[in-house]
Amino acid sequence: MDHHAETTPPVPRTPINTTKPAEPYGRQDLMAGAMRKLLDKRAGIAHELMQLDLQLEYLFYDLSSTKDDPEDVETYDGKLGVSREFVNDYQGPIGQLQWLDLSGKFNHPGDDQGNLSAQRWGSGALIGDDLFLTAGHCFQREFRSFKVPHRNGVAITSQEMAMLMCVCFNFQKDGATGVARMERCYPIEGLLELSMAPNADYAIVKLGRDEQGTLPGKVFGKLEVAKQDLTVKNAILCIIEHPNRKEKKVEAGHLLDIRNGRLAYNDIGTCGGASGSPILDGKTGEVVGVHVKGGSVPLGGFNSGTAIGAIRAMSKLITNL
Repeated sequence: MDHHAETTPPVPRTPINTTKPAEPYGRQDLMAGAMRKLLDKRAGIAHELMQLDLQLEYLFYDLSSTKDDPEDVETYDGKLGVSREFVNDYQGPIGQLQWLDLSGKFNHPGDDQGNLSAQRWGSGALIGDDLFLTAGHCFQREFRSFKVPHRNGVAITSQEMAMLMCVCFNFQKDGATGVARMERCYPIEGLLELSMAPNADYAIVKLGRDEQGTLPGKVFGKLEVAKQDLTVKNAILCIIEHPNRKEKKVEAGHLLDIRNGRLAYNDIGTCGGASGSPILDGKTGEVVGVHVKGGSVPLGGFNSGTAIGAIRAMSKLITNL
């Protein structure tokens, strides 16, 4: 008799498949397509929200622009908070951006001249013999009521926009005759610095010589740029501007608040075309900011500008000024 117990032959084991079952054919493609559609929809909604924000800004601008009426610089009565002498001393370096005549410049297939040919634009000020400080959004590529030139169906760059503009000085009414004085215009040779950030909206362009071969600063002088922010609430501010893109005017009021790189003021009347105007310290005449918004939403419906501290934090050109 065999003393060894009988054994059952081992049953072969089927290997366990740990891999995920294959997706049905085409499912991944369908999911990817659905994802792309959702991303495109989100991008479209984001663009619509941006447009709504712009419309709100413009609406607040229109509402706030009716509070006060700026006065012509040469017939100013001295009652807004700064003296007539102050305005006489500091109005010279303030100029106006203006588009060149664009006729014949955009004639290729897919080109569009837009509706800005020879259009008067924003305001600004000389801070050097050939350096002009203004608002960055004067060179943005999309506006609510205006269409910038397009090439091959695409809006031209901010740099090219600047090169299609000039800066004109002395566009103001003669105090004796009430007739606009003869302007003196200078070509823009380059967009040196540009920021359209909400808390640092500014630009600096380089100007060329006029027909007499002279730089604008040698004719109209320049403004001094403050070394630091003006933080004294209720301090007098003065804005010399081209409201409604017309002759140069002056307005003045009080500093309401300063926060996040923005100056707020609600008793200084501004209109479209005032963007880029220097905000002057009513005592020293120094540039303490650049006017950029009328009725700005983040500051609760008050006019506002980029504080000079925010500009200095970004600018390389202003460092030594």
